[in-house]
Amino acid sequence: MATNNILKNVYGPGTFTDAFFTPLPAECHRLLKFFARVTPGFTNNASLLDSVEFHGGDLPIIPGPLKSQALSAVCQAMIGIVGKEICLLKDFEAGNVIIDVDKSGLYPATPGLVFIDGKNLKEIQQQGILLKAGADLDKGIFHKNAMHYRSWSLYPTRDPHVWYQILSSLNPPAFLRAYGLDPDAAVSSNNEAYELIKSEMVKYSAAELDQKNMEYGFCGQTCYTPEQWKNTTMGKSLAAHPMINYRQVVSTSDLPPVPFPKSEDKRPLAGIKVIELSRVIAGPALGTALASLGADVIKVQSPNLPDLQALSVTLTAGKRNLALDISVEEDKKKLQDLIQDADVIIQAFRLRSLERKGFGLNEVLQMANKRGKGVVYLDLNCYGPDGYYSERPGFQHIADAASGCSYVCGKAYGFEEGVSVLPPLPVADMLCGAVGVIDILLALRDRAKHGGSYHATVALTAIDTAQLDEEVGLYHPEIVNKIQEKYQFQPMTPELHVEELLLILMASWKQHSDILRRDGYMVTFSETPWGNTHTILSPIIQYENSSANPRWTHGPVPYCASTDVKWK
Repeated sequence: MATNNILKNVYGPGTFTDAFFTPLPAECHRLLKFFARVTPGFTNNASLLDSVEFHGGDLPIIPGPLKSQALSAVCQAMIGIVGKEICLLKDFEAGNVIIDVDKSGLYPATPGLVFIDGKNLKEIQQQGILLKAGADLDKGIFHKNAMHYRSWSLYPTRDPHVWYQILSSLNPPAFLRAYGLDPDAAVSSNNEAYELIKSEMVKYSAAELDQKNMEYGFCGQTCYTPEQWKNTTMGKSLAAHPMINYRQVVSTSDLPPVPFPKSEDKRPLAGIKVIELSRVIAGPALGTALASLGADVIKVQSPNLPDLQALSVTLTAGKRNLALDISVEEDKKKLQDLIQDADVIIQAFRLRSLERKGFGLNEVLQMANKRGKGVVYLDLNCYGPDGYYSERPGFQHIADAASGCSYVCGKAYGFEEGVSVLPPLPVADMLCGAVGVIDILLALRDRAKHGGSYHATVALTAIDTAQLDEEVGLYHPEIVNKIQEKYQFQPMTPELHVEELLLILMASWKQHSDILRRDGYMVTFSETPWGNTHTILSPIIQYENSSANPRWTHGPVPYCASTDVKWK
């Protein structure tokens, strides 16, 4: 039973809305205690939870009814707490954890918060600065033309009041052709492309779109209400797992404890070795956060698989990038050699997809057993660790549609029944990265105390359903209106992609607040491959003892920057 005062169904079936507003710092304290209580393995030490200092403004900076900003701050606090526990295992006192709730609101906007030689993300893209650092890995997939761009949008279906999220992934031409659409159609604008694609989508029911996309292996998802999602078989499968979900692998309990390396570097993960196998946002966000905590992170990436090039200028800070084609025996051997000494493996492709390449969970566990030292293996996907959708491809947009987040946003913005709108930032992606950090820190802490290998799972849809949980609650329409009155955000509509929504927020923040100009919010690196000054959002967590504070030792690096990397 929820402990806060709740109004039901304000934003549609299965929604729970606060009757009274709690200022953000106090609300973060409440939610921290809730997530500590429902997270297996996390501390319930009241004095430790109370020692977290949340500070900042009372009103959220993110539009809409979702408490994305509060959850962002709580995730950072949980990372800070486990980081503090790890520091104590190394005989070092990090002190209280300090979280700025305003800066936490910027965390989900990380992919767009970049300035190179004074130019913002839009100018960087328009001026071709991304190509300066090397190969164009995404090959213009997303920005090639308006048809490509609008193949990641929400559309009405033949079913009254039912909308559908299409997502052409990183292959818009094949997706559009499957629906009889010309990927190079002569359209003059994004709006015209949207109307052309819509004219095809409305011919199908949502169920028919789902079936067609599954047959072709494409992404796609009916926009459910929160209640509808909870009643699906896949929703029930996911609900059986906690959002922060890790466990010791039973067959590995005989492996001895692995103490944390001692070093002059007081950050919690100094000396920990991490391999990141991922694309797009959530996995890279996870790897970059681990690097800020002191880990040596090697991002392994295929030069043959497309990726969104713009993300390399924010989500590779502190890492090294290694180009490997693991279908080639020589490159496969390089990855096997790296795994021999790795503490953590992040796998953010479809669940079990790496098994066919010899790098699935069981294969890595066998390597760890043979060396006599436990490993932490994390699976990150869209729908969860089991259930009949678990191996289906998905991105944040898909999770937003499945969980009911897109439906709820459409309701909050005053659209007709069923019209859905994406949450205004890549919240599920970035919070998924933060939740993955919590999983890994908990597993490494337990490995140091009890030994064994550990398996963790993180699901984009689990992050979204947590935002809709009764105990979390949604903001009342009065608060949604107050946020809008303060920041004057431009209209958010179904056709807009998350990148466009992010730019809307950044423009309003710049015009109606000082949040993008505050001291200590950004960090600047000199002479990255893209320019002489390279500025991104700095880590959120601060410790009372600043020598433990997260930080990056170098700025972002290009994708596939090297073909041969060794552990430090």
